[in-house]
Formats: sequence, structure tokens, C-alpha cells
Amino acid sequence: MPTIGTDCHITLSHPAVNSGLPYGFILSEQTRSRPEGIQITREVFSEEVAFYDTGMRVWIHFDIMLADFLINPNGSKHTQSRADSYAMLLQYLDQKDSINLSSTIGTFVGLGALGYTAREKHFATHSIVYCQLNNVGSYFPPVDPEILDQSIWDGSLTWATSYWR
Repeated sequence: MPTIGTDCHITLSHPAVNSGLPYGFILSEQTRSRPEGIQITREVFSEEVAFYDTGMRVWIHFDIMLADFLINPNGSKHTQSRADSYAMLLQYLDQKDSINLSSTIGTFVGLGALGYTAREKHFATHSIVYCQLNNVGSYFPPVDPEILDQSIWDGSLTWATSYWR
């Protein structure tokens, strides 16, 4: 299992990709707007023009680095190849809903690859993919990934202490 801050900066997960297991990605250090981080854009709608039932839409932007020579956040060599990570990213970008993005501040659930989702720059030695995911229903702030992982039907948490998906 990938560990944020050790062998990746973020993970993506979706029930139909990678057998539902999270996949870790290294974020680009080369971009000025969000080096090694995510950027969140929120749009709040008035009561007259409510988006779904929350009145809020969120976009999460992040820049993935793909290369065969990447270094993990802990200084070790990244084990996934450029081609393997690119193929996996394309599978996530093909999902319209139910994508989870985990980062250092928690897990964003219920995201989708809708509308403008990626801009790619491919160089001889590496690629940078500028990605955007957005919510496809109610907006939920990021949740603790450990609690989210235990919030399954037969998990150890009770109804009152879980995030039900």
C-alpha cells in the first residue's frame, strides 16, 4: 500500500481501478502554482442556484510527474515506471464519479473526472500531467483516511462514528 509522504504525495482510488486499491503518485516540483501539493478551488452558489444539495462545487488541481527516475518524498527511488503510472492515471481519468483523492490533509471522496480533466506535457525523460477532478454530488470536506478505511459495512466503527460511502 502506498504511504503519503513516504513513497508518494497523493493517492487515487476507485472501485474499478487497481482492484479498488489506492495508487500513489509523485507530484511535480517543476510547477510554480502548486509544487508537490494540491490546489482546491471552491465555488459557492446562492440559494436560488444551488448545486445539488450543498450549494458548493469544488475542483482539485494537482500536477503529476511521470518518469523512470523519480525520487520518493523520503529520498528512496520510486518503483513505478513512467509507463505504468501513466497507464494507471488514464484509468482514473476515465472515471466519472467515485474517485477518492488522499493527500496530507485527508481524503476527498466522491470526485469525478468531468469536463476539463488533464493537460499533458511529454518530454524525452519525463511527463507532467496537470489534472483536475471535481465533486459530482454533495461536497464533503476531506476526511481522515484511516477512519474512511474503517467505514465499511463490516468495519469496526459504528453508524455514528463512520463516513458511509
